[in-house]
Amino acid sequence: MVFLFSWRTTSMILGLLPLAFVLALPVTEAQASQATPPATSTSATPTPMPTEELTTPEPPITGDPNACVDGRLHISDLANADLHLQEGLHRVSKRAEMWQSDAQLVELRLACPLLKTGLQWEGTFFSPSAQANFSTDTFDVEPSEEAPDEVPYLDVANISFQAVHRSLLRAGYSDDLRLAAASSVTIRRSTEQTPFGPPIAPPGVVYVHVAVEERGVIKDVWVNAEDGTIYRYDLGG
Repeated sequence: MVFLFSWRTTSMILGLLPLAFVLALPVTEAQASQATPPATSTSATPTPMPTEELTTPEPPITGDPNACVDGRLHISDLANADLHLQEGLHRVSKRAEMWQSDAQLVELRLACPLLKTGLQWEGTFFSPSAQANFSTDTFDVEPSEEAPDEVPYLDVANISFQAVHRSLLRAGYSDDLRLAAASSVTIRRSTEQTPFGPPIAPPGVVYVHVAVEERGVIKDVWVNAEDGTIYRYDLGG
């Protein structure tokens, strides 16, 4: 049988040959990888979620609308500080426990919060396991060379800011007098190894230190937290 092709038929067949050649080419490995999306691994271990949420303790500030009204502590602010003592102590203790679970109070301080009324509580805690002191306001940690049984731990059970307030008034300091911003109010137990106060102040006692501004002069005063006796560095102590 004889097939007859016209010149038009022949040209059409020749034109389709390149297309057929392209379709017949094998797919390369690179082209296959581009065309096929990567398989998702089903054996990958998922990222574990935290078992508990880390929380930041509340700021050690207690609300007192009459305290630090001008951004500075006054002697009058001590009159009602007892109402906030336990709450303030609880808040600073929480901060210390985040540092070391065995942290124990050594020093308690009272100051003004920034740009608001109220009382800001600050503390220094000692940890026997870390052999260091921790400040709750700055979060500073300082190594200590004191033996744990010689550290003057502070017990606030017998502290009365109201008694300190009355003692200052009896000594002639008026309610409107400011306390030095840098010194604030500091409570600490004095010992022979770590004295706190003038030399005439007996050791083994908890003292409340206030730095009173009076007529441009800073006067350091230590008040016995139990009986209200006042000690000063007057004329060499």
